[in-house]
Amino acid sequence: MHMKIKILMTTLVLAGLVGNANATALAVNTSTAPVDIVGSYFGGTLLDTATTAISNASYNGTARSAVYSTASGLDFYYQFTSEESSQNGIHRFAAFDFSSLGASSVDVFQTATSFGIFTTGTETSDNADRSLAGVIGFNFIPVGLGDIQPGTTSYIQIIRTNATNYQPGNFVISNGIGSNADGFATSAVPEASTSLMVLSGLGLMGLIGARRSKKTS
Repeated sequence: MHMKIKILMTTLVLAGLVGNANATALAVNTSTAPVDIVGSYFGGTLLDTATTAISNASYNGTARSAVYSTASGLDFYYQFTSEESSQNGIHRFAAFDFSSLGASSVDVFQTATSFGIFTTGTETSDNADRSLAGVIGFNFIPVGLGDIQPGTTSYIQIIRTNATNYQPGNFVISNGIGSNADGFATSAVPEASTSLMVLSGLGLMGLIGARRSKKTS
């Protein structure tokens, strides 16, 4: 009897794993389930890359981003390596601006496998989100500690789109302190992109509430 139960439980677990092995569709204002892991990147023609050295009071490291052209559209890739000298971990990536995609969903993935400018990753993201303003974010949990710890590298986060054109964009790495890195976008980035990106990427809704309270008083 116990053996039958164990076999049933194993079957259910395996079924769940198979069921999760599909693309993670990312719609506007809807947080995803865990971001699916793939064995490698999706290939295509490399169009552009960017590497940015990050250094602040909380963390140091290297941000990498790239855009590839495929038969289905443009793929955008993001990764961060945290140096051992960092004081704290990282809990969020945010990429901007994807507002030109409108309400159509995009697919998000992640891979540990190195290619091009990207290195082998060890830290997975847990979920992703997308705002109407065109910010696509990847979250590394637990938020309190940051899942990209000093001396580790994130998995390569992938945004698959049906876009056909790209231009310079922003890539923010944050743990409460946000640092802006070079990235790529499907829409033009406003001149005040750094401030907008940090606010959108960190989700500082409390700041908006505080301003409203102050105005009311």
